[in-house]
Amino acid sequence: MTITIADAFAHIQAQPPVPVILIDTCSFLDLFRADETTTKLSFQPRAPHQEIRAAADLLDLVTVLPNAAHLIVPELIPREYADHANTIQTKFGEWTEFHDRNQGWLVEASLCVALALPVPHTVHPHGLAAMLRALADGLLARARVLDRDQGCLHRAAHRLINKFRPSHRKEMKDSMNLEQCLELSRRLQNAGFPRSRVWVSSNTNDFAQPSSPQVHSDLQGDFTLAGLKYYTSLRAALAHLRAAGEI
Repeated sequence: MTITIADAFAHIQAQPPVPVILIDTCSFLDLFRADETTTKLSFQPRAPHQEIRAAADLLDLVTVLPNAAHLIVPELIPREYADHANTIQTKFGEWTEFHDRNQGWLVEASLCVALALPVPHTVHPHGLAAMLRALADGLLARARVLDRDQGCLHRAAHRLINKFRPSHRKEMKDSMNLEQCLELSRRLQNAGFPRSRVWVSSNTNDFAQPSSPQVHSDLQGDFTLAGLKYYTSLRAALAHLRAAGEI
């Protein structure tokens, strides 16, 4: 479901105040992503299990209580997600296959030294990759998608031309996403909206301080003026909202 920023603002204002959760593409994909590493371990899952739990909790919340929070994504997120999801799911499946092969090797090798390990429980046949993909799919399906906004596009282009974060590496998509989030949050801030607006993105290279979960100092002023909070994970965002009594 797509919606203009103006209509999203009006819809949020017309409802009892609840938090606004804006989510980046990477935070959906991370739920079923396994990274190839530089170590001899072939794959490592990107998200800790606590992040999977947070995503499942959020999906349960907005499924049972659709008005408990506003889930919103910038216009580019569904396309970015669709472009990468199949490849990432396949890679995660390769990781579960690798896990199962290792279990079998450990059992057989242990018998050679008179160590009887428990019979391994294989994971790959259960379709974990597809189930985690379905979790991300379900969460994205619950989100309203912002339509293109010319003012936001202009400001994103300004960031790109001037190499301002998050376009400091000459990429525009992150700035387009950010400007839409800032614009919606700014309108709500100016209207005195009393609940949190959070931007969830695991893209720490562009949004966070080095080796820190805090928003980068280059962006701090923009986030403060818009009343927008930044979190690197869903679990951190939900922890904030729970502590504030907003969900």
